[in-house]
Amino acid sequence: MERRRLGSTDLWVTPLALGTVELGMPYGLGLPAPPDDGTCIRFLRQAIDSGIGLLDTAAAYGRSEELIGRALTGLGQRPVVATKVSLRAAGGTTPLTGRALVAHVEASVCRSLRLLGTDSLDLLQLHSAEDTCVTDELLALAGDLTRRGWVRYWGVSTYGEAAPLEALGYPDRFRALQVAYNLLDRRLDDRVLPACARLGVGVIFRSVLLQGVLSDRWRQLPPHLAPLQTAAQAAAALAQQSGMTLAELAVRFALHHPHAHTVLFGSTSPAELAANLRAVAAGPLPADLAAAVRLVEVSDTDLLHPGNWSHRQTTAQQN
Repeated sequence: MERRRLGSTDLWVTPLALGTVELGMPYGLGLPAPPDDGTCIRFLRQAIDSGIGLLDTAAAYGRSEELIGRALTGLGQRPVVATKVSLRAAGGTTPLTGRALVAHVEASVCRSLRLLGTDSLDLLQLHSAEDTCVTDELLALAGDLTRRGWVRYWGVSTYGEAAPLEALGYPDRFRALQVAYNLLDRRLDDRVLPACARLGVGVIFRSVLLQGVLSDRWRQLPPHLAPLQTAAQAAAALAQQSGMTLAELAVRFALHHPHAHTVLFGSTSPAELAANLRAVAAGPLPADLAAAVRLVEVSDTDLLHPGNWSHRQTTAQQN
């Protein structure tokens, strides 16, 4: 695969990257358990051998960092590894401050360094920032860890629009944004993504299959996700008419977005890895098909955030 510079950093990534939450903990529709360690490590090495140039993980992804560290042991050339740190204590609902923040972040970074088997983290992202989180205190801490050599670059993994716009106010500190983007959720096209391009901030797309909604599993969606199922069915019809699967359509749509540097796919399946590599090789969608995809809308946009799914299920059961 080609290599792309991640924004204005000196990190070079591939268009397709591997998200590893499914290797470390139950995740996705139905919360399937990860494979055994040996299978996970073989899959990681297969992905690297296939040309995947970025692995995305997090301190909160169960045993993901540990498995990546084991998979990278002895490799001559490591891919870029992006991990994440939460600004909240385990189970906490508000960001930490003061000495508690410093101690928590330093402990998380030290753990990530140890598990990943490296002296410096390529990219450390603030995890799941959905609200105002950037403070002078945080900026000072980030600068200190960078000066120590523990972190090369900082980024932010966000939901919504407010948090990435806030992070973009500090482009010299936060050099990459990881955002949810897919053919059903294109809300960042208007302001956030053009601003990233203007400021030289790297863009990492995640949730391009919307946790399996944009795959053959759309047929299995429960009743409380009916608006998602309707939209996915419309996209699946476009894919079928064009001789491809819905997953291929979704991956190719995201891969060739003009502002995306790399696109994460989460999987533990060698077959899915091979399919996504074929999607890269297939190139951009035909212009008429891409235009048709952009006409597909979700009637209830709250459902574009998977964090709302369980709440909707509870509400549906109560009614």
